[in-house]
This record gives sequence, structure tokens and C-alpha cells, in this order.
Amino acid sequence: MNFVSGFAGGFALTTSVLYITITKHRATRLEQRRQIREQVHQINWLAASAGAYDRRFLPQHKPRSIETTKRPEETQITIKDVLKHRWNQEVGNFARNANGNRWEVVKNAASRGWNDILQFVKKS
Repeated sequence: MNFVSGFAGGFALTTSVLYITITKHRATRLEQRRQIREQVHQINWLAASAGAYDRRFLPQHKPRSIETTKRPEETQITIKDVLKHRWNQEVGNFARNANGNRWEVVKNAASRGWNDILQFVKKS
């Protein structure tokens, strides 16, 4: 039983570390995407050809710098929001699978597996 519990513990630890790493990486990419879009908007404003020869045609709104741009807290994507969204997806998938399963088939498969384990233990 020690092998099984050690294996399960190692599997749980590895998958949780991978999940957290992937989620953190995704949140970082989303933040980088937001910053790059802001920078592209600023560069496009600076290089606007409409105002190159006649400043009267220069775009009226000047983009704010990245440091002064503050997004409202509810629209800023955080790791908490990403984890909450993933959790809701997993719960929805579980509910759809639970609703679509034929529980008699699951019960029969589980009982066959349990009987096979008991026979294996009795032989040893």
C-alpha cells in the first residue's frame, strides 16, 4: 500500500505544480499581450500619417502612457479569475459527464474491477 500512496502523492504533487505553472504562464502572457497592445496604440498615434504634414489632422486623443494607464480592478485579469474560470469549466464538464453516464455500466465496471483486485490479493 505504501507504493500506491507514494505514487498517488507524487502524481498529485506533479500535476498540481504543472497546473499552477501553466496557469501562471497564461496570466503572464495575457498581461504581456495587454501591454503590447497599449504600446502598439501609442506607436500608431505617434506615427499617424494624418498629422505628419498638418497638425490640425493629428488625432485628438493622445494615448496615456503605460505607467499612467490604470484599468479598473474588475476588468484586470488576475490569477484568481483564471483559476475561477478553470474551476467552473471543470465543474461544468463533470456535471455534463455525470448527467450523460449510465450509472449501471459504471457500477458493473467498478464491481468487476473490485472482484479482480480481490482475486489477485487472494492469490498472493
